[in-house]
Amino acid sequence: MKQITIVEQLDNNQFTLYDNKLGSILREFSGFEYPTVQESIDDVAGPYGSVYITSKYGRRPLSVLGDIVTADPYAMRRQLQKALRQTGTIKLLKFTTYDDLNLQCEAEVVKVRMPYTHTVHTFLIEFVAPDWRFYSQDLVSQDVGLTIIRGGFAIPTAIPISFMSPSSESTLVNNIITNMGNEITDPVFTIHGPGNGFTIGNGTTEEQFVLDYLLGADDVVVIDVKRRTVVLNGVTNIYSAIDGDFWSIPLGESDLRFLVDEGLTMNTNLNVAFRHAYAGI
Repeated sequence: MKQITIVEQLDNNQFTLYDNKLGSILREFSGFEYPTVQESIDDVAGPYGSVYITSKYGRRPLSVLGDIVTADPYAMRRQLQKALRQTGTIKLLKFTTYDDLNLQCEAEVVKVRMPYTHTVHTFLIEFVAPDWRFYSQDLVSQDVGLTIIRGGFAIPTAIPISFMSPSSESTLVNNIITNMGNEITDPVFTIHGPGNGFTIGNGTTEEQFVLDYLLGADDVVVIDVKRRTVVLNGVTNIYSAIDGDFWSIPLGESDLRFLVDEGLTMNTNLNVAFRHAYAGI
């Protein structure tokens, strides 16, 4: 690992541990290679199914061991303590791998050992991450156009029908999104009205869900797949308006489809935001 930055998200105090650089030595780290447990919603038949699911579901332990060796170790020590302070929320860990992947995860500090000494200050920090995945530091945000199906036959249609006729051809306008990691990732969909009956589907996996709700021109709905929330204009919970199952973005390319039943205008829009996801470094 080239470096690991600990960020206190409440006030943005942060401390960066380098691989033998700028006054710190990052000697060991563990838990970054591959998760020992991962989330699962598998439905496994048989008497041992529940045991199997329980063993896969859980949190990811991480640890960092290093030294502060600068000429003024006490200043760096206090800076590290600010980033690790107990008041606040879960910390954000940002790290750069030896092959220059810039990744991050949220994690709770569960143990800190940092003896107060006169010379070298050795520290051991243990974390637990509630999500087994790592995510890219860069957020992918992409506007998605309406999926338009053209072609077909006018009704009534003369018999016999020539299915090879050019009039039978249809054009499906698609939008490609790409998860460049090695794990599924959970997107955030933002729908801008107006319209009614919004279908968001993945043409690659044939998964989809529908938001059955009438939106005005100024209405915005945010659908967070990871947190399982559907919020109108930042305040109103309209989760009950969802029909179908939320879907995650698989590895590689996905053909995203956005359909609206009625009431759409040129301002009707869908935005998808996500981070590339990885099981480990």
